[in-house]
Amino acid sequence: MLIGQFWGTSAAEGIPAPFCRCQNCLNARKKGGAFIRTRSCFRLTEEIMLDLGADAVAQSVKYGELSAVQHILVTHTHEDHLNPHMLMEAMWSREYRKTLHYYLTDKAFDIVEHWRRSPWILKGMVPRWEEAGIVAFHRLEYGRRMEIAGIGATPFRGNHRGNVGEDSALYLLELPKGQTLFYGLDSGPYYPETIAALKGRTIDIFISEATLGARIGQNHPNHMNLQNVRDLTETLLAQGTLTPGSRLYLTHINHHSAPEELEACLEQLHFPIPTVVAWDGMKIF
Repeated sequence: MLIGQFWGTSAAEGIPAPFCRCQNCLNARKKGGAFIRTRSCFRLTEEIMLDLGADAVAQSVKYGELSAVQHILVTHTHEDHLNPHMLMEAMWSREYRKTLHYYLTDKAFDIVEHWRRSPWILKGMVPRWEEAGIVAFHRLEYGRRMEIAGIGATPFRGNHRGNVGEDSALYLLELPKGQTLFYGLDSGPYYPETIAALKGRTIDIFISEATLGARIGQNHPNHMNLQNVRDLTETLLAQGTLTPGSRLYLTHINHHSAPEELEACLEQLHFPIPTVVAWDGMKIF
């Protein structure tokens, strides 16, 4: 069953950031609610998560337990997206669940080898958990489609380095009723070859990072602001990957842009397709 819920919508520091007293973080502590953002992850279906990161335990208290989840599509190996402690959670709950499958692209899989060899990661238990069927790891290839729990999943190369030097994975997901969803976290300006690879494909629902938010003019090699995302949207629209009927959701927001700044900037930029700044708990299906 499709769920389509943002479990977290912040960048790596969270909002409010725990060591920060900037005005945006102070306001978030005071106002609560939608001003609070936990680290980004997305529940696509009952069985599939996009990332399972640093705040997954707290998020599950708010949005539902994870016993039905069997597949984690990993965007990259930064800790706000890939939290090894969740393997321990799966071990503790093994009597309630089936094997937890992790999917990583290309060089990102190197982190699995590190977990297997290290006595300091998860008490050196990862090989035994694999043998016991508690967890399993799978290497995906960029551009190669796989069927995962009834969802077609094709990873594309993102412009963002993870902990083992890998490029991030941007996922094109084929939903049961014929729609497509593209999950674009984390990436700076898209590689030309990724834009070219998306030509001839259609994205109905586009979820994009907007890490730098309303900080127009502040460019980053591996993240985007709203202007960067708008430019990308124009490019994908011009080549037919996006259509006037596509929808765009912005997530992975850092603490430098207040909600009202994001909305004002969004209005000023006049995105060419319907665009919404996502919030924690938001459902899109």
